[in-house]
Amino acid sequence: MEIPTTVKNTDLVEKRRRQIILAAIKLFSRNGFHKTTLKQLAEEAGLSHGNIYDYVGSKEDIFFLIHDFLAGSAMEILNRSMKYIQDPVDKLRRMVRGEFNLMDQWADALLLIYQETHILQGEFLGKLLQKERAHLEKFEIVLNECIAQGRLRECNVRVTANMIKSMIDSWTIKRWDLRGHASQREVEQVILDLVFHGLLEEKAAPKTAQPESSSLRDKTALVVNAGTILGNGICGVLKAHGLRVIACMDAKDEPGNSKPIMDACPENIIVSSRKPPHLTCNTLETIEKTYGPIDIYIHDLGIGTTDLNTPGLKTAAGDKLMGNLDCAQALTGYFQAEMSSRASGRIIYLAPWAWDRFTDPIRYETVKAGAIALSQAMAREMAPSSVNANCIIPGFIRSIRPKPIEKALKTDVVRHIPSGRLGEIQDITDAVLYLIGDASRYLTGQALSLTGGIC
Repeated sequence: MEIPTTVKNTDLVEKRRRQIILAAIKLFSRNGFHKTTLKQLAEEAGLSHGNIYDYVGSKEDIFFLIHDFLAGSAMEILNRSMKYIQDPVDKLRRMVRGEFNLMDQWADALLLIYQETHILQGEFLGKLLQKERAHLEKFEIVLNECIAQGRLRECNVRVTANMIKSMIDSWTIKRWDLRGHASQREVEQVILDLVFHGLLEEKAAPKTAQPESSSLRDKTALVVNAGTILGNGICGVLKAHGLRVIACMDAKDEPGNSKPIMDACPENIIVSSRKPPHLTCNTLETIEKTYGPIDIYIHDLGIGTTDLNTPGLKTAAGDKLMGNLDCAQALTGYFQAEMSSRASGRIIYLAPWAWDRFTDPIRYETVKAGAIALSQAMAREMAPSSVNANCIIPGFIRSIRPKPIEKALKTDVVRHIPSGRLGEIQDITDAVLYLIGDASRYLTGQALSLTGGIC
């Protein structure tokens, strides 16, 4: 079944309908299907009111096109997940991950489909159900492959496929209950654990710590500017891996973003933000006398922008960005001397995350370049002492609970990200764990760009 059009150029039809689909997802999600008019849709899509009728005849046509677009995207992702993969269990894992990536990119559209499916009737509904069945059959085929190879026990694959898909969909449908309590990767792992292992506790030998975790345990990490969202996440992950974490933050950050840090990390240094640089070499000397040598030094040079329209934000943000860079530069001599004398240590400079760019673009780029240059200079100086210095460049990272700037700009931002989605805090923390672990002992002076493909 095709939606009729008066335009003969198929490429133009595809282009205009994509514009209409994206506009409809935005307006239907915000205003509701029934309250949104075709005139509003045309304006949002950049078309005239009369011109929109060349491509669709009604809002019901558009709703069907949204589902058709999502179904096509989902099938493409599933096929790509399985390409060149022979092991059926690996296929299933990749399919689950692909589904999560799709939901992350099109969460609003998928929620809209679930909420408003009753809009479609007759042929439209029949077509929708056919596409959903074809989607589930992909899972059934792989489940049957697993059973045939003895990797999974016999089961009703139709029921099992539906259960797996329902669990995945809960990340969108139940996001009101899940977001803030689990990351996408955690939910993904829980589903795979349920499929492959169930919930029964098997009697087995006690699990030993992972080699990476044991190599980090009992080391001391100093996280400077820990009051940002990324600083907060890094502190929590380091603590979970057995490190002693000293979180250094501005005094004004303590009541808000940093409360979870204060709860999790008893060793905290609250530093006044009135006179930059906010942290001095004398303070570092006091920290080491109190808590012992600093093995890992992580400095977030960003400000963790969460709002877009606060009066005076640009000036204050720009000043703080430059203050963070000045602070990092002022501390270089201390770490060169102390870590070099111990012939060990890891340094990570965290460039401002991409949201900071919207406050003061020039200073954002200056500090980002400064973080890269600083890591390269420190790497050259300290490599002979087996001290590694690297930089992480965070792109547009999603907060656990969406912040005002994310809500306002996400749609436009995602269009310019090659991977088509925002990053996760865990993407940053995973990179941190890699850079401080044994696996990266020969890596120094590098900048890891975690931006989803943005150059």
